[in-house]
Amino acid sequence: MNFGSIKNIIGAVAPVLGTALGSPLGGAAASAIASALGCSNDTKSIEKALQTASPEQLVEIKKAELEFEAKMAELEVDIFSLETQDVQDARKQFKGDWTPRVVALVSLLGFVGYIFLVTIQPPDANSDTIVSLVLGYMGGVVSAITSFYFGASHSKDD
Repeated sequence: MNFGSIKNIIGAVAPVLGTALGSPLGGAAASAIASALGCSNDTKSIEKALQTASPEQLVEIKKAELEFEAKMAELEVDIFSLETQDVQDARKQFKGDWTPRVVALVSLLGFVGYIFLVTIQPPDANSDTIVSLVLGYMGGVVSAITSFYFGASHSKDD
């Protein structure tokens, strides 16, 4: 199953389960989430249940995360090392390919260029909402690119 559509949503509520969804333990994590939401264990059902989740169900997801984390500790499975291995494999796969470098460079130049253009224009010529939206999105893209090339640190306490 592909959990890409729900990984970020779950990651905001339960980061350990969100990380596990992108690893070989994705099925077990999805099962814990589906159980907490009271739905079937497939991507569409979980996504639909998340859209209408009550605060109580979100608390149940957090409880499921703590139980999942305890089970993984019993089995001596380090979820974050699995994710790190996945990123390292991606870096190795794209080592000789110029495409990610070009995309990274264009994204960085676009980000810096947009900041420059917004800065030189008079404040009333820009919509604060659009500027914030674009800067937030582009900042996330540049952050992901930086993490890909230079690594990102993970801590279980985050």
